[in-house]
Amino acid sequence: MVQVYYVFFQIFVCLILGFVLNKTRVLDMRGEKVMTEILLKAVLPFMIISSSQTNFSFEELKGMAAMFAFGAAYYSLALVLSKRAYKETKATDDEQRVMTTCTVFANTGFVGFPLMRALYGDRGLLLAAVFNLVYNAFFYTYGAHIISKKQHFKISELFASTVSSASIAAIILFILPWRIPGFVNNAISMIGDMSVPMSMMIMGSQLASVDPRKIFLDWKPYVVSFVRLMFIPAVALLAVWGLGHAFSIKPDTMKVMVLMCALPCGSMNVLYAEQYNTAPDLSTRIVTMSTVLMLVTLLFWTWIVRTVL
Repeated sequence: MVQVYYVFFQIFVCLILGFVLNKTRVLDMRGEKVMTEILLKAVLPFMIISSSQTNFSFEELKGMAAMFAFGAAYYSLALVLSKRAYKETKATDDEQRVMTTCTVFANTGFVGFPLMRALYGDRGLLLAAVFNLVYNAFFYTYGAHIISKKQHFKISELFASTVSSASIAAIILFILPWRIPGFVNNAISMIGDMSVPMSMMIMGSQLASVDPRKIFLDWKPYVVSFVRLMFIPAVALLAVWGLGHAFSIKPDTMKVMVLMCALPCGSMNVLYAEQYNTAPDLSTRIVTMSTVLMLVTLLFWTWIVRTVL
């Protein structure tokens, strides 16, 4: 458990550093955008590719299949139930759409990848990459349909993300009876190791730019953050605990399943909400609040899964 505290202390330091850099005007919005592009198009893909260079085993392959099935079940149920639940509220149609996608689609790449790597090594990262593939399949189809209000979507969007392509490549490389030469993989790993400090510095800088008064005076971010950060992980924990008794699933695999459901709302919700003008301000407030509360809730769920599973 001490290792977990070390990891979260490192995350906290990087967040504070990003916050300070923003307040001292060293890191501005343009700098955030450049760092985000580097992170998404180079650092995270390299980190994912590096995770595939572990020893192959059918047990690990079974864990990846279990993660894929779990992810598909989660997104299928969460989308249907969330959409129905928010229809019962007094929120407008656009707000209901944003609340639904923010509830279901978490920050699996930006936060999930570095965290799973830090907590469970390359194996945890590879499992997170499998979960993220399911995320892409649902977000760029049904998720995009909800936010954009369009009836059709492009299959090509599923493979437009560099992270998604790297995830597919990592699974293929893991299965192949061939490994990248050590000196090459060391260089890839070195680049991938920048993921935690870069992602947390960007988040810290983004938090420094938000006016707290605009976040905490609306009930909607509270509801979505509670469902996203507490209710969904609790349901996932019960489901995974039951699956662990019914099937042979490694404890670390079950822990990653729960923690991938305990992440804050994803920033892609904001990007799509702004692109289609679907309650973009609400989307920003929800993502910001869930990111702030994540500092407490993620530590809580990390402790819970280590104790229960």
